[in-house]
Amino acid sequence: MAHFQVDTPENLKALNEYLATNNYVNGDLPGADDVRLFNALKAAPAKDQYVEVYFWYSLLSTFTPQVRDQWTQAAKPAPAKETKPATKAPEPVKKAEDDIDDLFGDDPEAEKKAKEEAEKRKAAAQPKAKKAVIAKTIVIFDVKVYDAENIELLNQIAARIKEQINPEGLVWGKEIQITNVAYTAHKLTMSMIVEDLKVQTDDVFDIILGWEEEVQSVDTVSMQKV
Repeated sequence: MAHFQVDTPENLKALNEYLATNNYVNGDLPGADDVRLFNALKAAPAKDQYVEVYFWYSLLSTFTPQVRDQWTQAAKPAPAKETKPATKAPEPVKKAEDDIDDLFGDDPEAEKKAKEEAEKRKAAAQPKAKKAVIAKTIVIFDVKVYDAENIELLNQIAARIKEQINPEGLVWGKEIQITNVAYTAHKLTMSMIVEDLKVQTDDVFDIILGWEEEVQSVDTVSMQKV
């Protein structure tokens, strides 16, 4: 893969040509190179000169900085594990119960209280269970309508999707993209983050396709685990 830069018109032109046949700089899914060039640009370039770069930049803008940082982290190699020297096995220690018996002799109440305190300290010393990691997926998809020249209809469809489809575990991307497909025809591009155990992507698409008098198709552009 070529190492792109965005500091000159010639470099922007080369990137624009590459994005004409690729979803992202890193290929099918966004990655560290996408973040590097996105941060270097600071703002979207002129749409009439670099249309592919313009829409690529606009699409990446729909993701939060935290999500984009995860793409960069995913590209870093995992740190080497530190090898610890072998340690001598500890000497057997006397059980706490034996100590308590020696200390309190025939006083059952004092012995009971001491045992309860020992159990509390033992429980407090146990390592706490780690929080379960919630698996999530970033989904980018296209919506095409029969009246493909009607940009206002595409805006209405986008608003309806965000208003009517809000199951638990789904977060919509901040922005939408309406792009030219051919001649005067346009399509709608949206993004969402879904919790894998709570939301099925096909269920969301089925609801949109249910508006069959207006919606022609819904197609996945890319999916990436978060």
